[in-house]
Amino acid sequence: MNNGLIAARYATALLGFANQSNSTVQVYAEAKGIVQSYFQFPELRVALDNPVLALSEKRKTILLAAGGGVSKSFERFIDVLLENKREIHLLAVALKYIDLYRKENNIHSGKLVTATAVESGVEKRLLAMMQSATGGTVEIEKVINPSILGGFQLEVDFVRWDASLHGQLQRIKNEYIEKNKTML
Repeated sequence: MNNGLIAARYATALLGFANQSNSTVQVYAEAKGIVQSYFQFPELRVALDNPVLALSEKRKTILLAAGGGVSKSFERFIDVLLENKREIHLLAVALKYIDLYRKENNIHSGKLVTATAVESGVEKRLLAMMQSATGGTVEIEKVINPSILGGFQLEVDFVRWDASLHGQLQRIKNEYIEKNKTML
């Protein structure tokens, strides 16, 4: 069966169950915890793929990766996932749940890259600007990257604004190269 289809079905079921038990916000945080754990600890995938590891150990590992004290909805979901031997799809299910939750709640994800730390006032103005442009809530991941030299790069839902010094220099360089090509 298609992995994407499996993830979509389980994520949709989890969202429905979390809606019924009024725990969508907590399950959203737990799904984000799972995704973060997968990227921080590549051994997690190896452990869950291990057929020798007991289901009880896999359950403990998943609950710990989700942040410890998880909601009853998420705990029951993990039990169903393990009963059906679908733990290999946990990352895809968590990512799909995050996507479904964001669509249902009009949440947009973004990334703000700056050369140095940003003052909270500037960050709040950028966030307000993005929220008014998208008409929804924006979750911003902040990244400090000194290689952009100054300014910022902002990406929200695959739309990117590059107001960095590095980006400006790159555009000037490309224009210069293009002008010199025509002269030859």
